[in-house]
Amino acid sequence: MPNGITQVGNCVLVKLPIVIADIPGSVNVDNVTCLDEQAKKVDHIDVVIRDLEADAVFSGPHGTRAVPCPPKATKHFGEPCPPGPSTIRSINVHGTVHKQIYYVNRDDDVRHMAEDVPFTKNIHLRPPLEVENPNNISIDFRDVDVNADFQLPRATRIQQNITINFVLKVTEDQQIWIQTCPPPETIPGRELVANAGLEDWINATTPAIWSASNVARSDVAHSGQFAALLGSNVTNPAALSQRLDPTVVRPGLQYTLCFWARIFTPQTIGGTPNFALTAQLAFYDEAGNRIGTAPVNVAGLTTNYAQFCSNATTPPNGTSFAQVEFSFQPGPNNNSGVLIDDVSVKASGTPAV
Repeated sequence: MPNGITQVGNCVLVKLPIVIADIPGSVNVDNVTCLDEQAKKVDHIDVVIRDLEADAVFSGPHGTRAVPCPPKATKHFGEPCPPGPSTIRSINVHGTVHKQIYYVNRDDDVRHMAEDVPFTKNIHLRPPLEVENPNNISIDFRDVDVNADFQLPRATRIQQNITINFVLKVTEDQQIWIQTCPPPETIPGRELVANAGLEDWINATTPAIWSASNVARSDVAHSGQFAALLGSNVTNPAALSQRLDPTVVRPGLQYTLCFWARIFTPQTIGGTPNFALTAQLAFYDEAGNRIGTAPVNVAGLTTNYAQFCSNATTPPNGTSFAQVEFSFQPGPNNNSGVLIDDVSVKASGTPAV
């Protein structure tokens, strides 16, 4: 596990068997059974496959001469292979055909005999199958089907052909990040905005987790070290947005969006503050269509920070995700941008399950 971290937000690092290949295969087992007495006919043969196993034959690492190493198999294990990427060149399939043979002798009596026939077959993979770590590979059999044909060419000999069809399901245990749904009762009261204080930045123009356009990092913060300046170029539009974790957007909840904002003039230029700032919590369906909004009335901005809030309710049907959105639109002769800091979205109420 990287750096010992197993959970980040609603993402959890888990180890799961990932299916990397479904390989169809078949084995034909031919044999002749010699009877101790003469038979008039074979009544029927019951066939069962026992101890069916598969061993992967590995080679690697890439770029070197193929060197087989003991594999992990369906029901037994060899010595560990060296870790690292490897290649499955072929798979050895082996087991035992167990037969119950019923025949009619010359006196018209039904007789019975049992027989076990071991078999093995090497299935070559074309192309070879690349794996990350041979020690994490398992092979299971699926859709096993058995057909038996027989004939009596001589009174004391039964010729048989057993066909075994199957699918080899190859899985590899891999560590992956998955998103978990928080229990509904834990959503109300939690801060739902990531990097809410705008303290973490990818670079000087993009805060971590957020999407930004014409935005700059500013040290004129309401709290902490940084704020986001919308309108780094005061003559161009600007936008700042963040999609909330979809698992926290539930019917039956009310959401409160709050933030702190103020006017900021980055340099002494002609003109006056002349812009429009819109802020909202917007709800979208799976196709990305906006199906509901909760706009914030942003009025009376000054050069001092002030807090603005608005309440929203999840649309009852079709909501897939919600997004916090800020939009800055300059007017003629505008000379100022807007500082945004300490954005917050919290839920209240009882979520529908």
